[in-house]
Amino acid sequence: MIKSKKDDTEQRAIIAILLSLAIYWIWTAFFMPPAPVSTASTAPIDNPSTVTAEAPVNDTPVADVPVTPSADIPEREVGFSTSEISATLTSEGGSLTVVKLPNHPSSYNVTPIWSHVYNLIKGEGEGEWKPYGDDPGREIVITENGLLVAAGSGRFVEGRYTLDSRSAVRVTDDGLRVTKTYAEGAEPNFVNVAVTFENIGSQTWTGPLWVGMVDVFEGEAGRYENATRPNAVVDGDLEAQLDLEDLSEGAEVFEGPVSWFGVGDRYFMAAAIPDSTTWGRATFASTGVEGGAGAYLVRDQTLEAGRSETVNLRVFVGPKDLSVLREIGQDFDQAVDFGIFGFFSNILLWILQMFHGLVGNWGVAIILLTVSVKAAFWPLTQKSFKSSRAMQAVQPKIAALKEKYGDEPQKLGEEQMKLFREEGVNPLAGCLPMVVQMPVWFALYSVLLSSADVFNAEFLYLKDLSSADPLGILPLLVGVFYFIQQRIMPTSPNMDPMQQKLMRMMPMMFVAFMFAFPSGLNIYILINTLLSITQMWLINRAYPVAQPS
Repeated sequence: MIKSKKDDTEQRAIIAILLSLAIYWIWTAFFMPPAPVSTASTAPIDNPSTVTAEAPVNDTPVADVPVTPSADIPEREVGFSTSEISATLTSEGGSLTVVKLPNHPSSYNVTPIWSHVYNLIKGEGEGEWKPYGDDPGREIVITENGLLVAAGSGRFVEGRYTLDSRSAVRVTDDGLRVTKTYAEGAEPNFVNVAVTFENIGSQTWTGPLWVGMVDVFEGEAGRYENATRPNAVVDGDLEAQLDLEDLSEGAEVFEGPVSWFGVGDRYFMAAAIPDSTTWGRATFASTGVEGGAGAYLVRDQTLEAGRSETVNLRVFVGPKDLSVLREIGQDFDQAVDFGIFGFFSNILLWILQMFHGLVGNWGVAIILLTVSVKAAFWPLTQKSFKSSRAMQAVQPKIAALKEKYGDEPQKLGEEQMKLFREEGVNPLAGCLPMVVQMPVWFALYSVLLSSADVFNAEFLYLKDLSSADPLGILPLLVGVFYFIQQRIMPTSPNMDPMQQKLMRMMPMMFVAFMFAFPSGLNIYILINTLLSITQMWLINRAYPVAQPS
């Protein structure tokens, strides 16, 4: 058979793409170091020398207002807690810090066995292998470097406050008295914060006022990394500052009504709801310290002597439970970003929650979801498999056409399509079920990446269905059964030997993908593959290979 140059080019392109994907995913699964965990920093947030030049500055002359030096204000810390929140009210910044969720464990520090072995080979391994690390403790939403809520005028700089049991007061260098008052909200995941700016000078004050939520962040942030970052919903759209280096060039300012602003990662958040969506402009800005940033509301204000401005904030601190967020309203459900397959993700999450309500285990719920999806697609898959068997029957005729028209690609294509019509065969039917199910796979992947429901959910030896299988058992099983499925599936008559070799390589590349995927998705694909093998076995018995007519 004579091959055209076009066929060779297409084959080389396919090989290049598959090899590139394989190298990328093998690197991700086996060799890429984990993102660093956030650690404490001793850099003070109230150091004026650390403020970026782009931060707002108030140029109004300072009136005759006594300002107590920070050194003369006593350091003090007061405990603040509800049944769902544990925090410390500190005089440094007059804000809540070390804000924890006592009823929610933090994420595990997963160390896959292959990473542990690789580190031992490099001589970097220490101690015994702990797949899920030590006890992660309780989830910390705001670290000891962060403030909930920061407030001030002019530059994004905080100072030391005179602290009472539930309030904090300081006088800024430009003659404003800032008072913050904290109170438990009507619900245990809420804190009510009132921030008052009062002009205690003798002259009219003009400049920017701001309230914000700040912290020191580390690690890479992106679609597939779980890192805390500033975020806000402005004019109905979720905005997030993933790359903190961008803030070194200046603050990011967003125009439009602000539903909420705060900080959060994939599963937890601290977000403030202003009493007026137009009180200020949403702004992401650097605090000046390395990794330090915040989400702010900035308002241009004029205050006559003796006048004041107050902004009231309802601050939510908790997991991103979609059912809870939807009840809150204020576009809080925007905090859960399922991506372009959000429509399917919401449906799958609803089904998963329904099954979980019946069986009480998220792993079993995923299995039941898999069976349900497979049952829904069963007729389509059945038709596809039968079409593939019919394709096998016409392979000798396809081979004869290739022999006859091998050097005439256009004529060969016309004759093949004519043959398909005569034999009643659809060459694309075999791919249709996979194409239709791909949105389901991606949607479930998004659910496992972003839904607090399956975060730290246990199943068998797995402690967290939203993270990778550290033992690698599920990915290996997926690879084995995917290999079996490939062997019993009929091959396309259009495949030349090179394409067949590439198809044989697919299980190995697929296994590499699975090592990086959440274990919950591995469960879904494993059960789906087992059901596909069973279905193919039944079809092989019911519909023997048809003989060519």
